[in-house]
Amino acid sequence: MKKLVCILCALCAISITGSAKTLVVYNDDNTAMSINVIIGNKTFTATVADSETGRAFAQLLPMTVTMNELNGNEKYHYLDSSLPTDSYRPGTIHAGDLMLYGNNCVVLFYKTFSSSYSYTRIGAIDNPAGLAEALGSGNVSVRFEKNTATGNLTPVLSQGEGEKILRDGEVYIKYEGKMYNVQGKQM
Repeated sequence: MKKLVCILCALCAISITGSAKTLVVYNDDNTAMSINVIIGNKTFTATVADSETGRAFAQLLPMTVTMNELNGNEKYHYLDSSLPTDSYRPGTIHAGDLMLYGNNCVVLFYKTFSSSYSYTRIGAIDNPAGLAEALGSGNVSVRFEKNTATGNLTPVLSQGEGEKILRDGEVYIKYEGKMYNVQGKQM
């Protein structure tokens, strides 16, 4: 099993009150987090953007949602909560792009086309071949989950697990006997 390093961001830091929170875990070789996008019996691997939005989306996983058809090129689903945004106009949308429209609408594109709309990148399907066929022409159930085969696990810290430490003005987390800084490097 690969050695894991915890990455903390403002959204997933352990609060001062010590309530249980989830830490996003990345491989220690700094490889990006990957997730599985499961449609029927077809699984696609997607790379999550190294951003506040990507990390916040990963915190919601696993989840299964019904995605609605729109415009013959995308599926969308409105989340119950908002995600952080950093929207921009990509100009060209690519098949496999996983984007956020507004602050709570997850959009999975299955065709490449030009667009003047603004989105925040969540990530992208690594190889979108067969994505359009798997999604079909109507509404579809899609499951998003962390890809544990790559070592990207998400341990849930119960009350009393993990310890937040302030040292020399820096925040550290002690988890399973190892110290991590907020950038996720083992100390």
